[in-house]
Amino acid sequence: METDIQTLNEQARRLDDLLRLETYPLAVKWYEDARDVPAGAMFPMRDKGKHIALCQAFSLARMRGMTVAMEIRDHWCWNPLVAFGMVDCSPGSKAFEVIKPLIGVPPKDADDFLARFPRLEAGKYKAVVVAPLYKADFMPDVILIYSNTAQLNMMLRAVKSQTGELVKSVFDGIDSCAYATVPTMLTREFRITIPDPGDVERARAGKDEIIFSVPPEKLHLILDGLERLSGHGMTYRTAPVVLPFDFERPPFYNELFKIWGLDQGEDW
Repeated sequence: METDIQTLNEQARRLDDLLRLETYPLAVKWYEDARDVPAGAMFPMRDKGKHIALCQAFSLARMRGMTVAMEIRDHWCWNPLVAFGMVDCSPGSKAFEVIKPLIGVPPKDADDFLARFPRLEAGKYKAVVVAPLYKADFMPDVILIYSNTAQLNMMLRAVKSQTGELVKSVFDGIDSCAYATVPTMLTREFRITIPDPGDVERARAGKDEIIFSVPPEKLHLILDGLERLSGHGMTYRTAPVVLPFDFERPPFYNELFKIWGLDQGEDW
């Protein structure tokens, strides 16, 4: 489904209303020419004389509402430089040999593992920009939503209600800036990523947070699904959890339990 940035701005506001997110959903875009970056974006080296990690750019955007742009000289972490194709880390290169023993896999598997590492086309992109989606003035390539697991649960059910499909993902405990962005950029599919230690230690990601990556053209599926779930009384709530026994259930539960010869109870 085609969309535009004004629609995405409004959808970001609706999403916040429905899920009560703690931080802003993020718009992420790569630029082939840094001169095309929005005029109001902050470049860390140009404007502050400091380097930052990409996860810190995420934090500045989602927690402070800033628009942050990063060229190669702004990065203070190796991972996005490799993942975004900004540096040479091809097999046999000096950088490749430095990284191999440090990626946390058996030495015999390192070459294959790095060959599968998510990467954008080498040399294509000169800058990446991150901004709060609700006020971004550029069309993002990927949307990132930091949420808690209950909010993610609602989004996963929303997607299923609209597509009939389950969200598929693979997980690593590190390199979250690469896994949250590049695969969705390339495949146009939803993805779940666990914030890595750098995101937690240096960018204030919560230990109860998780990242949901969304192709912009599919954000409407989440919103439509959440509205549908809301119509059935299923919403994200922060009310205290109680533990009632023999609780009321949807009528089909009792129908199934009767078929199976089990006890039935009250319908809700």
